[in-house]
Amino acid sequence: MIVLGLSAFYHDSAAAIVRDGTIVAAAQEERFTRLKHDSAFPALAVSYCLKEAEVALDDIDYVVFYDKPLLSFDRLLETYLAYAPSGFRSFAKAIPVWAKEKVFQRRLLMKEIDSLRLGRLDPAKMLFCFHHHSHAASAYYPSPFDDAAIVVTDGVGEWATTSIARGTGKRIEILEEVRFPHSLGLLYSAFTYYLGFEVNDGEYKVMGLAPYGEPRFANTIRDHLIDIRDDGSLRLNTEYFDFCTGLRMTSERFHRLFERPPRPAGRPLDRRDMDLAASVQVVVEEAMLGLARRAHRRTGARNLCLAGGVALNCVANGRILREGPFERVWIQPAAGDAGGAVGAALAVSWDMGSAPRRPNEIDGMNGAFLGPAFDEARIESDLRRLGARFRRLTDGELSAYTADKLASGRVVGWFQGRMEFGPRALGNRSILGDPRSPSMQRLINMKIKYRESFRPFAPAVRAEDVADFFALKDESPYMLLVAPVRHPHSEATPADPDRSRGFERLQTIGGAIPAVTHVDGSARIQTVDPVRNRRFHDLLTAFKERTGIPVLVNTSFNVRDEPIVCTPEDAYRCFMGSEMDMLAVGNFLLEKELQWPGDNHPAGRQHSADTATDAPPPAVSDEILPCLKPPGAGDDDGLERVDGGFRSVKSGAFYATVGGVPDLVDPARRHADAISRNVRSFYEEHPFPNYEELEDFGALVHKGHRNPFSRRLLEAIGCNRLILECGCGTGQLSHYLQLNNNRVLGVDFSLPSLALAHEYKIRNGLTRASFAAMDIFDLAVKDASFDVVISHGVLHHTRDARAAFANIVRKAKPGGIVIAGLYNVVARIPTWLRSKAVGARGPGIDPVVRDRIRTHETWHSLGEVIDWFAENDVEYLNCVPSLIGEDDGAGEDLFRKTDPGNSYLRTASQIAWIREIGREGGLFDVIGRRRAP
Repeated sequence: MIVLGLSAFYHDSAAAIVRDGTIVAAAQEERFTRLKHDSAFPALAVSYCLKEAEVALDDIDYVVFYDKPLLSFDRLLETYLAYAPSGFRSFAKAIPVWAKEKVFQRRLLMKEIDSLRLGRLDPAKMLFCFHHHSHAASAYYPSPFDDAAIVVTDGVGEWATTSIARGTGKRIEILEEVRFPHSLGLLYSAFTYYLGFEVNDGEYKVMGLAPYGEPRFANTIRDHLIDIRDDGSLRLNTEYFDFCTGLRMTSERFHRLFERPPRPAGRPLDRRDMDLAASVQVVVEEAMLGLARRAHRRTGARNLCLAGGVALNCVANGRILREGPFERVWIQPAAGDAGGAVGAALAVSWDMGSAPRRPNEIDGMNGAFLGPAFDEARIESDLRRLGARFRRLTDGELSAYTADKLASGRVVGWFQGRMEFGPRALGNRSILGDPRSPSMQRLINMKIKYRESFRPFAPAVRAEDVADFFALKDESPYMLLVAPVRHPHSEATPADPDRSRGFERLQTIGGAIPAVTHVDGSARIQTVDPVRNRRFHDLLTAFKERTGIPVLVNTSFNVRDEPIVCTPEDAYRCFMGSEMDMLAVGNFLLEKELQWPGDNHPAGRQHSADTATDAPPPAVSDEILPCLKPPGAGDDDGLERVDGGFRSVKSGAFYATVGGVPDLVDPARRHADAISRNVRSFYEEHPFPNYEELEDFGALVHKGHRNPFSRRLLEAIGCNRLILECGCGTGQLSHYLQLNNNRVLGVDFSLPSLALAHEYKIRNGLTRASFAAMDIFDLAVKDASFDVVISHGVLHHTRDARAAFANIVRKAKPGGIVIAGLYNVVARIPTWLRSKAVGARGPGIDPVVRDRIRTHETWHSLGEVIDWFAENDVEYLNCVPSLIGEDDGAGEDLFRKTDPGNSYLRTASQIAWIREIGREGGLFDVIGRRRAP
């Protein structure tokens, strides 16, 4: 019997295919679409599963959906009726979606399946499974048990929020349910929301934040929010929540209880936030322990299976294993909604199949390696197409060389075999590091993952060595159990345990493996055995031979806001877009310092843990230095580094470095005209934009990824480029564009602004963006030096934008990209009118913007800029916003050639831009390519 399981339309859509009770393939849709938590119908995941199983839709016996939509609709209607007239806004928003799509989900699913054109599916083969039965089946059937209690805990599925069941042989029986709105998962998600994280994504962050705080609000939660009975049952006080009928998780009463509104996402976390996280974590652990004890009393089973989103709380899982009544605990690695696809398929396969069930002692998840794999020919083809520099090693050479590099402090991207199913990378799509390094945890968080510095990392340890390092009595192949690190390997508790220091406690971690030891002396463990993953086990063995430590830092191969990589191309782009030192894709090895074009590979570019705390990088990188010349000099002159600054190679003239920034403005020209003086004076008073709420580089990368223009610009530029940004301000775009192994020179007239850029660079240990003070009319840069030249919003603050543009064009190589950002003559009008309407000190407009309007600015039309392009032999490619009739989708190539249209089309488009960019100031960008001579 062949069964295709589906989960979709909420979050983490997935597909799985099961043949006679054996899982053949499973994957989340996000891995293919690259949209994190993609909730759409899993078309690409379905296509992969069918291909892996070598079947068409005609061969499928049943397709089963993991949920019963009509029961969920019933809950929705009854809830709104119970709370009416409250919640009308939420009701008006939700009901049309349900009426249009979700009530008729069978029809929608059949339509989506038919659109795949992979065969024909008989509508009679479409089945629907109860949500919690799908979860229970995902936990029990792949487990190594023939008899087990099952606990499912999540937000809500149909009506159920918590279920206790028993699995015996082929049969699962649901014994008890807790029903909506009384939900342990929604309680945790409410605190996730309140602490400023995204629901269904930030729960890991709350769990990681909890050890930094004290659970001083735990009794407040018990007294006001949730009633946890001795028998394991629980009830929420819904007056403190708003998820029943509102558009948020918490109510005003909740906010008054904890004496402030939810944390804005950009506000730094404080001690109170840490204590709230610690408090809800303790309460949830107690509730989970209570549920486990209730399940044991009800079933008498020796074994426990866990699933549902709350089962991903590995700290609670660890306590259940240590303190609970069960001998063994098995947790579905894809415990959330994605795993529902596996569970639904398994439920139908075992319920309707005739074969007896014989549990596998290893378990039935195949190590969670259920996604696509890529052969050597495909890998080599992709790497060559991407322009990567690589070499091929044998299996033994790969393990030995990688272990050597890891032992020297390098960070390695490890891409092998079949992709993992579920939220954890388990050694096939992993980023690896040396657990002995005290700085490795911060390095990977800040410079590779681009995420919050407090986030902990998991140790991957050889299964045969786990007892030597961790107080764990069972295996943990799926990284779902937390246990204490054994002494003397842990020294996480300082001599003076002052918990008030919050994140400073990270500095107190010692012992043999500080990079994977949390501040409370625990670790989230992955045990690695040669049956599930021989290649990863061999690497751990090789690392142990060199260091005596059979442990590696293991985190998922992705950066913030992105899913785990799926293909070799995904891996290469993630490698180039972060500070990873090395990438192993199958047996092919790539080293970052060798990816830079040309034969000159400057030493010291590695960003390993050992070099991360060395002396600050030079003011100008080795790749940028040959592009510089003294101000006013010809291209036959250059600059060399000397103490305190730079010196002209020919004349010997000295140019000082001020606050780490070379001042390459000719003193005689510094105040040459009134406009330059006014603009310089303005930016010395208002360095703009500032770095508020962008304390760490991860926050800046997050901001850049969220901005459609900057994200598309980075994608279009690609990797290994030299970039000049003229008028970089405080350098935020320059810092962002250094991703993908690019080198960036940001220049500006204002030393105070550049000082902020340089200070941010040093604070975050960045190396590939350099900054220098220059006059745009006398750029101290040799002609034809850069692959990309950008002037995003400075030309309109000069005395002659046309002449300034002609000057920057010369700095682009033939065939290089030129980007000019200017105020549009039409779209700028709303900002100008607002500034006039409110007066010099009136409300309603940013005072910084108002001051800039008064200082000096010019407005320009698209046709005018196209004329500049023609005058300077630059081919027009595109503009942002796009012209009427042009597709401006985020997935399109920003550097594609488009038609500039006639004057009427351009006029109409610019009028339309009033609505698109008028409120944001009317800045538009025109993109061209410098023609070869």
